[in-house]
Amino acid sequence: MALNVLNVGPQTFHRVERCGHPLVVYECRLGAVPCGMFVEGTTTAVSTHLREHGIPGPDNASTSCSWAGCSKTLKRGGMARHILAHLGVKVCCSVCGVVRCRLDLLRAHIRSSELCRFAHADVVYGPEGHFLVPTSWTVTAAH
Repeated sequence: MALNVLNVGPQTFHRVERCGHPLVVYECRLGAVPCGMFVEGTTTAVSTHLREHGIPGPDNASTSCSWAGCSKTLKRGGMARHILAHLGVKVCCSVCGVVRCRLDLLRAHIRSSELCRFAHADVVYGPEGHFLVPTSWTVTAAH
């Protein structure tokens, strides 16, 4: 079994080491020449990575998405959620299985459904996600 080396930031590395279980990360595809980093598929991690690319500014400032050729203009505050859509990250209701592209939309579903009022959100990972495992895990090859 071949192992791939994933280039992640120190915060992501330390988080996977502390929690002791895998995280799912996605390759950055911002700009004409992507940076080669892998980023967690969360709004917080993506927002932090955007700042590292020099895309700061107030949430209401207009900016253009440069993810893998996208050129959509949107507010800076919505850029992380927009990139999660590029990654294919979604959330699913733990009771009925309904899938939404954003957590706020799933929360609205949970609030409006009597059946689902005690539900929680399960993450549906995008198709290009890679598992980042703690270094304490060992890999044994099956012969």
